[in-house]
Amino acid sequence: MEQSTDEQLVEQIRQGDEEAYRFLIERHKTYIYTLIYRMVSHRETAEDLTQDVFIKLYRSLAQYRGDAKFTTWLYRLTTNIVTDYRRAQRRRPYEAILDKMKGWLSNRQEEPEAVALLKEEQQTVQHLLSELPDKYRLIIYLYHYKQLSYQEISNVTQLPLKTIETRLYRGKSLLKQKWQEVRNLEQTTSERAAASTILK
Repeated sequence: MEQSTDEQLVEQIRQGDEEAYRFLIERHKTYIYTLIYRMVSHRETAEDLTQDVFIKLYRSLAQYRGDAKFTTWLYRLTTNIVTDYRRAQRRRPYEAILDKMKGWLSNRQEEPEAVALLKEEQQTVQHLLSELPDKYRLIIYLYHYKQLSYQEISNVTQLPLKTIETRLYRGKSLLKQKWQEVRNLEQTTSERAAASTILK
């Protein structure tokens, strides 16, 4: 069964194979949980919503016609469930904390020095990302962290390619701006501290 594709497993599930359903869950549950957790930033809520996803998956398999990759269809189902949850709860926007994301300052070929800097300033980066509007945060997450193409993101979010490109550009621009503001503030603070030491 390990050699079976997702599409083959779906067909087996439709024929009543419960083992295929369990195997499909095992194959994707870690990523789905991670995706949801980055949207809601709460472990128990993420666990509950992950269960909801696979319940909805089982009930919705008849709607899957193979027009898109199964993973794309599953990710879209997941984001829809989380969106519905957030609307119902009317909670603050989710925090897509991209603690392992690389390359957001420029491109995917980030210099080692810059990567090291991001690791050192991880808490600051997480805070800056949490302040971004939802529409930018999710696109950045899917593109940089999950390495999805524009077309794959379009399939997941149901947004036009041009909108995805624009939001990615604006989101990265906002991050750069916020990052620079933090660095300038830190520099000013350091200079003041140095001047205070000299004047003592």
